[in-house]
Amino acid sequence: MGELQFQPDLLAEVAHRLDLRMPNRKAIESVVLRTSEHYDVQGKTEPFECIVDSATGVGKTYVMAGLMEYLAGAEAPARNFLLLTPGRTIRDKSIRNFTPGNPKSLRPLLRSNPVVITADDFNTQAARIAMDDPAQTKLYIFTVQALTSATGEGRATHEPQENLGMSFFDYLAGLDDLVILADEHHCYRGPAFSRTIRDLKPELVVGMTATPVRADESMVAYRYPLAAAIADKLVKTPVMVGRRDDRSDVQTKLLDGVNLLRYKAQAAEAYCDESARPLVNPVMLVIARSIEEAEEFQGILDSTTFDGGAWRGKTLLVHSKLTGADKEQALADLEAVENPDSSVRVIISVGMLKEGWDVKSVYVIASMRASVSEVMTEQTLGRGMRLPYGKYTNIEILDTLEVLAHEKYSDLLAKRKVLNQAFIDYGTYAEIRKLADGRSVVRQQVTETDAEIIAPPGREHDTRDDLVGARIQSSSEPSGSFLLDGGTQPASADGLAGVVDVETRTQQAEDAAKKTSQVHRYDPLPDREQIHIPDLISVPLPAVVSLNDIDDLGPFTQLGRTLTTDFSDELRRTKIVAKHDGRKAVVTTEATTDRLAAALPLDIPLEASRTALVKRVMSVKGVQNRPLELGAAQQIVEKVIDAMGNQAQETLSAFFDRCGQRLAAEVTRTLRDISRPQVGYEDEVKLVALSNTRETRKMQTAGHADGSFDKALAFNGWSKNLYSHAWFDSEPEFKVANAIEAGKDIVVWARLHINDVPITWTSEGQRYNPDLVVIEQKDGKRYGWLVEVKADKDMTSAEVVAKRRAARKWARTANSAQEVDATWSYLLVGEQDIEDAQGSWEHLKGFGQ
Repeated sequence: MGELQFQPDLLAEVAHRLDLRMPNRKAIESVVLRTSEHYDVQGKTEPFECIVDSATGVGKTYVMAGLMEYLAGAEAPARNFLLLTPGRTIRDKSIRNFTPGNPKSLRPLLRSNPVVITADDFNTQAARIAMDDPAQTKLYIFTVQALTSATGEGRATHEPQENLGMSFFDYLAGLDDLVILADEHHCYRGPAFSRTIRDLKPELVVGMTATPVRADESMVAYRYPLAAAIADKLVKTPVMVGRRDDRSDVQTKLLDGVNLLRYKAQAAEAYCDESARPLVNPVMLVIARSIEEAEEFQGILDSTTFDGGAWRGKTLLVHSKLTGADKEQALADLEAVENPDSSVRVIISVGMLKEGWDVKSVYVIASMRASVSEVMTEQTLGRGMRLPYGKYTNIEILDTLEVLAHEKYSDLLAKRKVLNQAFIDYGTYAEIRKLADGRSVVRQQVTETDAEIIAPPGREHDTRDDLVGARIQSSSEPSGSFLLDGGTQPASADGLAGVVDVETRTQQAEDAAKKTSQVHRYDPLPDREQIHIPDLISVPLPAVVSLNDIDDLGPFTQLGRTLTTDFSDELRRTKIVAKHDGRKAVVTTEATTDRLAAALPLDIPLEASRTALVKRVMSVKGVQNRPLELGAAQQIVEKVIDAMGNQAQETLSAFFDRCGQRLAAEVTRTLRDISRPQVGYEDEVKLVALSNTRETRKMQTAGHADGSFDKALAFNGWSKNLYSHAWFDSEPEFKVANAIEAGKDIVVWARLHINDVPITWTSEGQRYNPDLVVIEQKDGKRYGWLVEVKADKDMTSAEVVAKRRAARKWARTANSAQEVDATWSYLLVGEQDIEDAQGSWEHLKGFGQ
């Protein structure tokens, strides 16, 4: 019996790079452990096949990407991965997921750098080069139909290929490290698929699905049920909405849906605006039983009499019988639904949109004539469970999926328990267990959850303490060890019940929309000490530039070399040549070998060109006509001419105007980069109290939980902030504010807004505002700080350096005024400074610039 092979450090690195959710990381670990047990411990030789059963919306694409990254980075790496899909829709989506440049592509996160090979290009020369490279990771993305049969769609992969010397199918079967990732595994199990797996002889087959068939239960290596995903807030919380009255006509049902949709759209617009996120337009999915029924629904929504015509032109009808241009347009519109400029707000589908459709903006599912038991299936719910913002917003109406049922509210309550029993309420995962004799073995564990898909009124979702997948421990814990969020977790931010009547729910949605879009105003707190900031009136000064400020003449040497290359190429001529080949005259072309001078119409002495170039440099805006400037101009021109070498006279004779223009442009650019902002200040300095009212639509929080930053929140709970609430553009700013708040000598501080402390940093009058102002007192002396937070990559940029220089001049000028009672300084800090300070204001002051 061999030893278990598992690289926890590699998995940790992959999980960090892909920012894997805990269930996805655990899924990869379970597959790796079960595979190693199969081959390394039990010594089996037949292909290992297993299933990852993970709730829709949790991120199975990330599981497949993570598996590929782990196996490609292992000590004995796999280089050939075959991603099978049940149809072209999912195939095309998968290709986009792994193709560079696509907005949804994971490619920038993948260190394995896979070459994607598809049915369209597997027989090309480029694909063959990649296939022949043993160090290159290949990701073959095909429909299952393209491989399971030698006829129809599979004909091309089974026919011999000249560049392979065999069929593509046989080539795959000959690989000794083939890993098959079978997406939507439940769609194509059966004799043909089983035969294909046997014939391909893969090393590993991993089926991905949210709804495995019962016959495959023994193959499940990892299960993360929908109830756990809801409890862990990785998907939306479903809310069943029914009417208390007996009205069940189509118009009423549709009106209920669009009313909820309207309020969700208002809340989403306000949330995106305040959090500076791309706009998300909530959409409703209407499920019809037939094309005729779907067309009826679309006719109602598109009419001018329904809801005042508010939904005309905003519907999209999708069904299987669309053909030609209509089908292509519908699929394109469906793909573009998430775009902020998409006009689609209601999607009408016959039956349901199944696998391969992962639009995150579905917020309402309307079941018009189907029973609740037909609607409340994992596949149907899955169309709307994904989180459009990647995590809960803590705005209840944006964290829920409204499911409008055909039944009355009272009937929904009666069916709640039966519906919950239809959903799997346990998870499975693999773990390493160390036996008494020292051996490590893999054991499959089962975890139960008491969380319900549909909670009763007044009760919150909860989870058992042993539920796997809540969150990972700190990196100091052993691999495979987890801390769990035990106790109860609300189904939503407000502990929303899973069944509610439409009148109540609509009122809740309206109230939430108003609350989300409400403007909150904050004035300085009366019990906090005021912040008095020096008011300096800036005076733009004429910009004075000097050629002697240019200490690096290297760019001008490079310019001289470039000029001769660029312009010499312009004179190369092509001549037509006719030759006899014994039977006829053959006409060809060839480049001439003439020297540059041979084609020149002018022969200007080099000294004349040199003098003219010096004049060009002296004519650059801002350069003064002084002997010292003239000497600097001559040095610059000499550098250019020296670099041009023997071709200097010829090139300048033919192209003097263009050479002069290029030289003047380079001098202008260089002077602009090195010139300092010319800003002075008037003698009169006043102290002005910071008293501007703050306005925001951001949500308020009860405290400023350290380490838990959200751009959409206005944080409360400060003891030294001039205002009750503060909000930030980035997590580093938030961390700096927490460090300031904890400083023992801090008297008062504030997050600065536009025009609070405008510092002029260019002679043209451009202004900027630092991020924070701080007042501290040490040994009876007061100190003022203007704090600016920047990303590390921007710390040395010309703009940041110029702003820092201007801010320091502002501080020096303020400190020169008798009216100022504090010593002012400017502090520029980067991300690494903030991390190194570890929450200490004193350390941060020492690390900053």
